[in-house]
Amino acid sequence: MRRVGGVVACALALVAAGCSSSSHHVENASSHTSSAGLTVEVVSSRPDMVTGETALLQIDGGAGTPTAMAGATTLTVTPVKQWWRVDGLPKGPSTISVQRGSLHGSVAVTDSSITGPVFSGPHMPLLACSTVANGLGPATDSDCSAPTKVDEFYVTAHGAMKPMTGTTAPADARRITVGGHTMPFIVRRERGVINRSVYWIDVVDADGAKPARVSVTDGWNGRLVYRFGGGCGTTYGQGTPITSADAPEFLALGYAVTTATFNTFQVQCNDVLSAETAMMVKSHFINEFGVPVHTIGEGASGGAIQQHLILQNYPGILDGAVAILPFPDAITIAPGVSDCGLLDHYYQSPAGAQLTQAQRAAINGHAVASTCVLWENSFLEGVRPSDGCDPAIAKHLIYDAKTNPTGVRCDLVDANVNSLGRDPATGFANRPLDNLGVQYGLLALNTKKITADQFLDLNAAVGGFDVDGHIVPARETATENELKKVYAGGRVSEGGGDQKVVPLIDLNLYDDFAGDIHDRFRAFSLRARLGDPSNLVIWTRGNGVTNINGVLGNILSGGGGAGNAAVPVLDQWLTTGKKPALAVDSCPGANGTLISGPNVYTTPGPCRDNYPLHNDPRTAAGAPLRNDILKCRLKPVDLHDYDVPFTAAQQTRLQQIFSQGVCDWTKPGVGQVPFAGPWQRY
Repeated sequence: MRRVGGVVACALALVAAGCSSSSHHVENASSHTSSAGLTVEVVSSRPDMVTGETALLQIDGGAGTPTAMAGATTLTVTPVKQWWRVDGLPKGPSTISVQRGSLHGSVAVTDSSITGPVFSGPHMPLLACSTVANGLGPATDSDCSAPTKVDEFYVTAHGAMKPMTGTTAPADARRITVGGHTMPFIVRRERGVINRSVYWIDVVDADGAKPARVSVTDGWNGRLVYRFGGGCGTTYGQGTPITSADAPEFLALGYAVTTATFNTFQVQCNDVLSAETAMMVKSHFINEFGVPVHTIGEGASGGAIQQHLILQNYPGILDGAVAILPFPDAITIAPGVSDCGLLDHYYQSPAGAQLTQAQRAAINGHAVASTCVLWENSFLEGVRPSDGCDPAIAKHLIYDAKTNPTGVRCDLVDANVNSLGRDPATGFANRPLDNLGVQYGLLALNTKKITADQFLDLNAAVGGFDVDGHIVPARETATENELKKVYAGGRVSEGGGDQKVVPLIDLNLYDDFAGDIHDRFRAFSLRARLGDPSNLVIWTRGNGVTNINGVLGNILSGGGGAGNAAVPVLDQWLTTGKKPALAVDSCPGANGTLISGPNVYTTPGPCRDNYPLHNDPRTAAGAPLRNDILKCRLKPVDLHDYDVPFTAAQQTRLQQIFSQGVCDWTKPGVGQVPFAGPWQRY
């Protein structure tokens, strides 16, 4: 995708040394051609990923209104600010030939259906439409399509959003100033279906006349905020969003705001599908309104995952990101989630029940034992193929090992089968889940919070999940080949693409001691993976109930207001090409005063000491802070690794439990190959 407003990443002096020539080459490859003095460039998307029979062109040279053909097809040409939109493109590859006066030029494009797919691979099942629930009419086809709808609202001085009944703003409408122009706060909302996902576009419209497009002076500041919702679900439904384009805090500043149901991870926990949807919705936005100066991502939890993986795997869609409650990716979180399920199951056994809450917390690695309980209750359905389906899907369509073995499997890996591949033995998706050699509670043992016998009992009985999500005595195993797919395909956040290039603010809302699953160490785990790059800033906010400005509220909503301060800072960073004073690591000190600086998390003081890092079950078993090893390499049991003595009988039992060896966390994981590069297709 073309970098709007110039190649933003390379314009930033701050991160110029980290510019990825390969990723930008991929984005811009073959984006324009020049012939007889006329240069034609696709600016709405990559030219090989045009969708919906429409593209926005930048045409340099000549004068007057151009004409355009695609083969023998005459295209409709419409001005959109300084660009030209062409409509009526044929499906598949074609060449757009443009004539302007005596000059001509051309550009090769490939058009895909507005229902997709473009690069995400064959359509996954879509078994429940939600167009009616999302304010559109009934679905018109099996792709859950519905006619596009445009509505007008106004925002009152008290923040209420009310429908417009005419073209004149009511007396109680709030007035805002954008770009030096004062106007009533009227919002144009567009809803429709793109890539089988319901999308929203909200933008301020100064006159309330339902225009087809809105100019910068009408209320759009030229910037786009793309919002991503949290969770991690595998519903096979069209879904409803957790986050919303209804964002007065951004709209009042002139930002256009957009989102889509497939950009809420609780609907479909598939980062490739999310990237494709964001690309297509943004392309549609550009075709209507023009090219944004830059596009800023914003979202929490699963919304943070989407942003980081889009930056790595599909650079150019986002120019910067505000990742709230940051997780690096879904795949390296999944082992800790499944571990919580195994550990909580063990705690119900006679031996496990004897462990205190403090001992359980030490084994789990969390600040409190209830964190694992919340993980299990919230996301363990990701390993159970019949638990995560949209409630509207008929039960006879859902997988059951005995009664319906060919039914749809609503689990994390099967929802990502296009990128993970299939197990030839079962036909199900490959599952990169492995706990062979993991010594649960190793840190708890070495800090003498549990005894050697408790450590041995736990590891002898913990077991694993089978392919249907049932706990069995055997540990989980994954193959090297399926793990290579995971790493090479970019399912693990490792700093590829734009991740170490564009401005990033990771916002950690500290609530470890309340059992929140968004534990603090995730932000620092990601930073360790990226090598502590200068483009990544970590803001710490809140401390249990004593949070600053209420930003802990509604933490799963994809923002919940937490990104309000961060988006303008990121905007300034992108606009000036210089890091603003606020774009620095910071945390609350006494009386809520922010303490900031480049080393506040590594030197003694409130930011390091008042917000301690904890672990998850894997790092509590010895994994490094990066926590990106899905299957550890094994080594023989070595008694020097333990800070407690073992009796001869305990040594024998230890060898029996780990007869194949224990994790050697000093080595890269099995199948942990380098990322194969951005813009992969499936």
